[in-house]
Amino acid sequence: MPDLPMDLDPVVQSTLRELMQDDYPLLLDTFIQDGKKRLATLASSLERQHWDTFRQAAHSFKGSCGNMGAEALQYACERAEQAGLHGDAEVASQCYLEMRELFQRVQLRLER
Repeated sequence: MPDLPMDLDPVVQSTLRELMQDDYPLLLDTFIQDGKKRLATLASSLERQHWDTFRQAAHSFKGSCGNMGAEALQYACERAEQAGLHGDAEVASQCYLEMRELFQRVQLRLER
């Protein structure tokens, strides 16, 4: 059975903390603020069914999540990107709700 993706990979966070040193809190703040903007874009484009915008936002968010080690959120973004590519409103909506919940969990862990 494959391992489930983690909310936040501690190895990635440790590496980022070591690399960024004093700028680590700024990195976290930037990720959180950017995530909020991307979720707003995803919500708006989902409501309007602007699939290219939805797909692009999911793709960009996926990269940010990967860089931060937010594996489960990255995986949800990947599925959302595919839903946007195919114009699948039902799957896109499910993915958006999942991304919103996962982002809240990641945000809480990062703000500790």
